Amino acid sequence: MTAWAIERMYHTVINASDLDRTVDFYKALGFQVLNDRRNVKWPDFVGRIFGLKRAQGRGVLMNLPADPNGPMLDILEWVEPKAAPIPADGLTVPRIIAFRVKNVAEAYKDLKAKGVQLTGELVEPQPRDLGVVGVFCARDPDGTVIELIELQAGIRHSRANEALAKP
Repeated sequence: MTAWAIERMYHTVINASDLDRTVDFYKALGFQVLNDRRNVKWPDFVGRIFGLKRAQGRGVLMNLPADPNGPMLDILEWVEPKAAPIPADGLTVPRIIAFRVKNVAEAYKDLKAKGVQLTGELVEPQPRDLGVVGVFCARDPDGTVIELIELQAGIRHSRANEALAKP
């Protein structure tokens, strides 16, 4: 038995080329600002933590009101070093963050009406015993793919092993 253990997911960093624009995008998904760090000067040790000579940025921590103790999004606009943008050529493997939603069809309609950049249509995967009600993806302003998925009640993850392994 070890003397330590990971307790839970804490936060995920989302790189942003324009912090305000990206915060607005995640607000449209239902996130709220938990802690605004746009004007905080990072101490020198932050760079060392990340293995960088120097690190400086502007940030906003966000969470879901329905999950106040759940993991947070740490939206960062890197000032030093500057983060490279994700190419929009469709040939680069995307960064993906998946969120489980209720009523995926309404989420799709709402975000489409708001003009959020979607990667395609709402998909209702077959076979039905896969456990996925529906799924679609959107892109945040810097190209991170946001997967929104609704699963059937009572299941933790899709049943891909069982449903897709059938002859």
